[in-house]
Amino acid sequence: MHNHRPTDRLEYFSDAVLAIAATLLATELPKPETNLLPELVKLWPHYAAFAASFLFICIAWSNHHNMFGYLKQTDQYLLILNILFLMFVTLQSFTTGLLARHIGKPDERTAALIYHGTLLMMTLLYNCTWWYATSRDELVEDDTDKRLIRLLTKEYAIAPALHLAALLVCLWSVPFSIIPVVLLYVYFAFPRFSEKKIKQQDQS
Repeated sequence: MHNHRPTDRLEYFSDAVLAIAATLLATELPKPETNLLPELVKLWPHYAAFAASFLFICIAWSNHHNMFGYLKQTDQYLLILNILFLMFVTLQSFTTGLLARHIGKPDERTAALIYHGTLLMMTLLYNCTWWYATSRDELVEDDTDKRLIRLLTKEYAIAPALHLAALLVCLWSVPFSIIPVVLLYVYFAFPRFSEKKIKQQDQS
């Protein structure tokens, strides 16, 4: 029996999970009943955490979508790694709400460590999915440039490195721990520099 399958169903399922995870973030937002404007201002940590996590999930979806543009097939191990990645994606709603509820309180650092730790695991598993897939020639599109694969591997590794930095900074200062995360958002929000570099090399 052929053990390799097209990636279509994996991508459809991943898209659905990522969309639901992004949507569920809104369910954690508090809805004041009275004194509306002052209460909304007071609850700003919830809305800031929602915005940050929503953007992160959207960037994760964008890069996940790009990753599977280089893959033509999947196998059981790739499915398992992708499922583990999605498991930590779905935890975003829980960890975001936890962080928002504890900002400025005694357990703020613990909540922030859980939040950053979940993001670290999520990006590590994303990288594991990519590393496994690109190490199997039969899973990669035939015309994929090996130079591009190597460059993308280095770029993707930036994400867990910055989340590890955020986790370590969090031990010292919770507010400053957001800086590596913001840098990550900015970097991965733009088109991959690796693709641009390879095109420039081919044209020169």
